[in-house]
Amino acid sequence: MTMLHVMLQNTLSTDSNLMFILDLPPMQSKEIMKDHSTSESASTENKLEILIAPPYEKPAGTFAHAKSAISDSDHSTEIETRNRHFRLHWAALEGDWDTAEIIFKESDNDITAKLSNEGDTALHIAAEASSTTFVKKLVEKMKIEDLEIKNNAGNTAFFLAAASNRVAIVKAMMEKKEDLINNKGDNDMLPLVVAALKGNKEMTELLYEATGEELLDDSDRIELLVSLINHGLYDIALDLVERHPKMAIARDKNQLTALHHLAKMPVLRPTSHFDWIKSAMRFLILLCNGVKRVVIKGHNSALRRQFVQDINKLGFRDRINERELQYRVRMGFDYWIEEAKFEILYVGEKTPHTAFELIKCVWKQVLLLDESRISEIIRKPWALMFEAAKRGNDELLHIIWETYPDMMLEVDENHHSIFHVAVMYRQDRIFRFIHKIGPLKKDLIVQKTDTQGNNILHLAAKLPPEDRSINESAVPVYRMTLEQLWFKAVKKILGPVDPEAPNNDGKTARALFTEQHKELSKKADKWIKETANACIVVVTLIITMAVAAGLTVPGGTKEETGTPNFVQRASFIIFILSIAAALFFSSLSLEKLISVFSHPYEETGFDSGLEDLMKGLGLLLISIVFVTVGFCANVFIVFKDGMPWIPIFTMAMGSFAVIILWNHSYISRRKNVGLTREYLRRDIHASLNI
Repeated sequence: MTMLHVMLQNTLSTDSNLMFILDLPPMQSKEIMKDHSTSESASTENKLEILIAPPYEKPAGTFAHAKSAISDSDHSTEIETRNRHFRLHWAALEGDWDTAEIIFKESDNDITAKLSNEGDTALHIAAEASSTTFVKKLVEKMKIEDLEIKNNAGNTAFFLAAASNRVAIVKAMMEKKEDLINNKGDNDMLPLVVAALKGNKEMTELLYEATGEELLDDSDRIELLVSLINHGLYDIALDLVERHPKMAIARDKNQLTALHHLAKMPVLRPTSHFDWIKSAMRFLILLCNGVKRVVIKGHNSALRRQFVQDINKLGFRDRINERELQYRVRMGFDYWIEEAKFEILYVGEKTPHTAFELIKCVWKQVLLLDESRISEIIRKPWALMFEAAKRGNDELLHIIWETYPDMMLEVDENHHSIFHVAVMYRQDRIFRFIHKIGPLKKDLIVQKTDTQGNNILHLAAKLPPEDRSINESAVPVYRMTLEQLWFKAVKKILGPVDPEAPNNDGKTARALFTEQHKELSKKADKWIKETANACIVVVTLIITMAVAAGLTVPGGTKEETGTPNFVQRASFIIFILSIAAALFFSSLSLEKLISVFSHPYEETGFDSGLEDLMKGLGLLLISIVFVTVGFCANVFIVFKDGMPWIPIFTMAMGSFAVIILWNHSYISRRKNVGLTREYLRRDIHASLNI
């Protein structure tokens, strides 16, 4: 027996602790034995914790080898599972159902496995990625209770789908388990509320109709109402207020009511260009569609009356359709005329009539309160009427003033009335109301001065704020001309106010206008002169070409008399008359363009200068048209006998070029140069009834 075995026997007799048998090389075994024998002589109570067996006495199937084998197996399984989850994660993200189906066949547990650090399952990932087909097939394989699994943020896959734009995904889940709409998610929000926050109309309508009334408390309803208004879903918001009237006066987390959000409602802006041909065609198409719909609905009116007995007993979508139909019937043919007019004359998304019905419905509930509560809603946390005036929301102001006319005299902390704000922000549709309040009230408003001593004419003399839509024009002369006309229009309503009255800084309105518009005046002066110079170059070329063409007779002349050979042809007569007309109109255009430089371009000279520039451009356009006609006639003279297809092709291309040139030149003049002087006066003065 070796010394190692003697040591083991002594140890086993004194200690029954578990010993681990390790395989070490012989050299290490001897060293450890030596160390152990030395320590044993020092203390007989030392316990042997590691049993070292030499290779030639290695036991088979020991516990250490079993543990190592189990550990390696678990590690391998863990890696395999992790790799499988990675593949499933990407398959759900990309909508790869074939790969996912293979993985599910390997392990059914992966259907509900957490695949990300956020605790998302394959259904969460696919729903958030809007993988419609993947979700539908996955839902078929899942159990009903599996659809309620939440991630670490507390969101179900249905909640994430409600925030997407895929209505089909939500419908597929609701077919499997309809009460998924009851499960709240992040920030304790219902799927309906998060869908409204995203602004998807179809998704919001679906969930609004499916969500039970008992699921929504007042905080949910006001948050829902605010989201609906901010995303332009006015028909759903109107239905919500009609069913829960107290939401009209409720305040959201920012202490704002529905009226505050409606005051910031976007409004249409007049179009900066106008195409007569396209507008006429569009108008006719809209009217024809309107007539067709009226006739069809007229045939179905009897059936509709039998079906609809009480609008409150209908479903949500039926209520919306019935309300829309009643409005169209009430408006009659005027409905389609208004639709066509807004389609042609304005830019931006048209505000639906349900928005104005919503304002009326909300304001009706506000009027049921006492005076102090009404005043509190209108003024706190900020005065909503002044915000509406800044944005040009004249419909909201008109609805309020119709039943509460004293609100016309409201002033803000700077002593500005609604009409002062309208002048500052160049909102002519609101400013025109000043002519309907009576002469005494109008004079009272006009005489008001703000905290800096500025009267309403001083405010017209200032540049509008940068966020005003009128500043979107890149043409300085157009902006400058509008500023001049606004100043003149406001000056005419001053009445008892002295237009030369100074403010607290001792500046008159005229001096303030000059100071405020100094840089804009320089830019407008530079622009109008550069444009006139460029047009003069073109006109000079046309005059030179017209003179040369008139002296060069096509087809030659007779040697005896000098008479042109084709003098009897109609094409020759058209050629000569066209060249003469081109020369005449280009000469007039040159005269008008030169006169542009004769105007004193200070703060009041751009109106007449712009008028001369517009006339010069119009005459230049006419001369180009006559040059084109003359060229086509010349080609017709030269090639008529030999190759008739050449003049026919030239005439067709010339006609097409003239139409395109006229159309685009008109649009360019309206969009880039601005409007003519007469149109500007009609746009501002007539709209203000001045």
